[in-house]
Amino acid sequence: MRMPDKRSIARIGVRAAAVLATVGLAAAILAAAALVPWPEHRVAPPSLVVQPAESRQQRVCPGPLLTLADDAAEATTASSIGSASAVTAVEPDGATVDETPIEAPGNPDADADGTPTTISTEAGDVDAGMLAGAQSQTASTETLAGFAAAACAEALAETWLVAGASDLGRTALVLLANPTAVSATVDVRVIGESGPVEAPSALGIIVPAGTQRVLSLAGLAPNLRSPVVHVTSTGGAVAATIEHSVVLGLAPAGVELTGAAAAPATSQVIPGFRVTQDGGVDPADDHAEGDDFPAVRLFAPGDAPVDVSIGVVPESGSGGSTIDVTLQPGRVSDVPLGSLDAGLYTIRLEGDGEFVTAARATTGIPGELSPDTGEAEASVDLAWSVATMPLLEDAIVAIPRGPSPTLHLANTGEEEATATVTIGGDAREMTVPAGGSVSMQLDADAPTLLAGVGGLYGAVSYAGDGELASFPVQPPGPLDSPIEVFPL
Repeated sequence: MRMPDKRSIARIGVRAAAVLATVGLAAAILAAAALVPWPEHRVAPPSLVVQPAESRQQRVCPGPLLTLADDAAEATTASSIGSASAVTAVEPDGATVDETPIEAPGNPDADADGTPTTISTEAGDVDAGMLAGAQSQTASTETLAGFAAAACAEALAETWLVAGASDLGRTALVLLANPTAVSATVDVRVIGESGPVEAPSALGIIVPAGTQRVLSLAGLAPNLRSPVVHVTSTGGAVAATIEHSVVLGLAPAGVELTGAAAAPATSQVIPGFRVTQDGGVDPADDHAEGDDFPAVRLFAPGDAPVDVSIGVVPESGSGGSTIDVTLQPGRVSDVPLGSLDAGLYTIRLEGDGEFVTAARATTGIPGELSPDTGEAEASVDLAWSVATMPLLEDAIVAIPRGPSPTLHLANTGEEEATATVTIGGDAREMTVPAGGSVSMQLDADAPTLLAGVGGLYGAVSYAGDGELASFPVQPPGPLDSPIEVFPL
């Protein structure tokens, strides 16, 4: 075998060194590329904001307060106890608002006291969200007493009602109003502190066109301290409301009308939560009974536990507290908010899964000594404040009569917002700090126009001697809201 000579070995060595040098140079270039920032070039996909075709704006007012008959033979009959005072607001101011009564065949006093009402405008007369209505009523009977206020709401195919109770001394009525021209087939599913309630009679309920049906929650799900009601409909859409009233001993202790809470989400905001007196119950006492302390109700509709952080922030911007809870799937939790000073709060909730929520407050307990006068409380009331959805850039609010109506705006963004509030033609500015909240006194019966409120959360509250109520300022439903379209 012939051995390579020295010249061949030298040539092979040179070639190997050249290969190694090339590999080393490539590795150095790659390392340098990893260390040196590359120029960025991002292109936003083309999109177009589309306003849906103009449609007829429509809202439904729930109608007068109802009470179940005392006669055992007619215990399922819900009769009205007087008339509600309703107002409307529309922009532009000259647009015509049509009012159409909804039949209430189950109410024997409907002819005298009135019924739910549909308010509407013709297609093209007003923009989305620029029609509003609201109502209020004071009750003072042997079985029902207090002040209730509610916004007139859109009819929806799905509604979450987070309020009420059906245990001893508590009554909850589910009001279903169908403003459409076709019958609605409605399923009412009730979930309580122990889980879903089997109520076959609540499925497939027919609500005829232009008609209200009233269901007693006790007839569907008795002895619940913490119900959440999930209403779905096919055919016609319905406006669902829950009426919650309390009797302690022989004394009526409050009434409230509560509409839809914000749909399940991982982040929820409850603006304008009003605490009327110092005190509360430790959040660790998740089985606390009664209505006389601030609490938040939560339900996670999924199949897994949801960890939720509850932030209770005063509107003044100073202080606040945080409560961490774990929601068990399929069960409703009422969580006391601890000892709070009297005042206005925003409740911000963040979870690692979707949930619905609302908060409850009261003005006191019958027979307790008033901290202001030292005398026994003559009357008390309760209110539910529901989670709301972020507003569009402009909105309008109808303000019915009641004690000290107050507008609340909450800002969860990182920059302050400046909103213009026009009350009866008088424009005022509200600066809402980043992560903060503000409030403003309103005038009853005066339409309130909001501008520059995009992304903010709104509510209206009322408070007086033995009177308390709240309703949300909700944006229009998705069918009437602008849509961002990304062409293919």
